Amino acid sequence: MGLLRFCSLIVISSFIWPFVYVEKVHSEQKNPFYNDFLVQRMMIAKIRELRGDATARTLLQGLVKEAERIGMKIPAWSHSRPLKVSVKYDFHADRRKDSERYDPLIYKASRVYELPPALIKAVVHAESAFVKDAVSKKGAQGLMQLMPDTANEIDVLNPFDPKANILGGSRLLKKYLTDFGSLKQALIAYNAGPDWVRKKKGIPRETRRYIRNVIRYYRMYRREM
Repeated sequence: MGLLRFCSLIVISSFIWPFVYVEKVHSEQKNPFYNDFLVQRMMIAKIRELRGDATARTLLQGLVKEAERIGMKIPAWSHSRPLKVSVKYDFHADRRKDSERYDPLIYKASRVYELPPALIKAVVHAESAFVKDAVSKKGAQGLMQLMPDTANEIDVLNPFDPKANILGGSRLLKKYLTDFGSLKQALIAYNAGPDWVRKKKGIPRETRRYIRNVIRYYRMYRREM
C-alpha cells in the first residue's frame, strides 16, 4: 500500500511540476528587477573578462544560460570576444611630466638672470613644447629655439644641450627685457627679432599668437611654481 501511494505521488508530481516550473519562469520573466540583476551581473563578468580574469568567461556563460532559461533577451555584447582595452592617452599628464623634467635647469637660469621661473618655462613651452631636439622651419634649435647665429653670439656651443640652451635663452630674454623695458616688447624681439621693435614695424601675426601663448602659459605656471 505504501509503495502504491509513493508511485501515485510520483505520477501526480510529473504532471504538476511542469506547470509550476512554467509559472515560476513566467513570473521571473515578468520581474524587471531580476532581469536587471542578471544584466548587471553579466556586465560585471564581461568587465572582469576584459581585464583578463580567467574565470569570468565561465561565469558569464552561466548567466547567459540563466537568462535564456527565463526567456530574457540576451545582450549582444555578452557573446563578443574579449577586446584589448586601450589605455587613454593623458595629454596633460604627459605634458606635465615633460615640463617638470627641466625645472631644475629653469630654476638655475632664473637665479642667474633674475627672471621669474614661470616666464622661462612659458617661453620654453611656447617655443618647443619641451622637445629638446626641436628644429623650426627657419632653423631655430633646442628648447628655447635659438638661431645658430644667435647661439654663437651668446656662447651656446650646443643648442641641443638642455642646460646650455635654457641658460642661453634666458640670457637673451633678460637682455631684451633690459633693452626694451616691457615683457611684450621683449617677446616680440625674442620671437621676431629686435629689429621689429627698434623700427616699430607691425607685429607679425605669428608673433601676436606667440605672445598670447607665452602670457597664457606664464599665468598657468606662475600658479604652479
